[in-house]
Amino acid sequence: DKGILNAEGKDVVVIGGGDTAMDCVRTSIRQKAKSVKCLYRRDKENMPGSAREVANAEEEGVEFVWLSSPKEFKGTNKIEKIIVDQIKLGDPDETGRRKPQVQEGSSYETKADMVIKALGFDPEDLPNLFDSSELQVTKWGTIKTDFDTMETNIKGVFAAGDIVRGASLVVWAIKDGRDAAASIKTYLESKSKVEKRVA
Repeated sequence: DKGILNAEGKDVVVIGGGDTAMDCVRTSIRQKAKSVKCLYRRDKENMPGSAREVANAEEEGVEFVWLSSPKEFKGTNKIEKIIVDQIKLGDPDETGRRKPQVQEGSSYETKADMVIKALGFDPEDLPNLFDSSELQVTKWGTIKTDFDTMETNIKGVFAAGDIVRGASLVVWAIKDGRDAAASIKTYLESKSKVEKRVA
């Protein structure tokens, strides 16, 4: 509930194949996890994460389980195991990557005390989450902002980074944050001048 995970002494399973998944498996190792497995639905050659990070993680003791996908989480009051489907790669999709397909009757169990889903994300219901039903969002669920000022449709509320542009690189989030900070400074200075004139 506090957003803090401690992998110490646990059998950790990370689901995903990108750089975030690599951060999760390597952090789990550093937190002294009992075991760390990374489930990825494609093979090593089709993994989006950095090949160097994968090699480093393997050297540190992470077990990669290629061509595998979680089917079901099991446990009483907490996670105890995952039912995993074995995958085969089918024909290429519109991006040119071969589509993962579940192999019928191939599922098996793996022990897990902690599961981390390090997958691409979809935004939550942000107007509801922020208790601001008037907040405008795009058809993808990201926050709508003025492209120049980064201000939302709510006066004095600004947004930047992935919550506006969708999943992207951290360098873009940093740039957006700096641009938003400059806009906020301008907004506050202009508001201060108006208040002084009124006073």
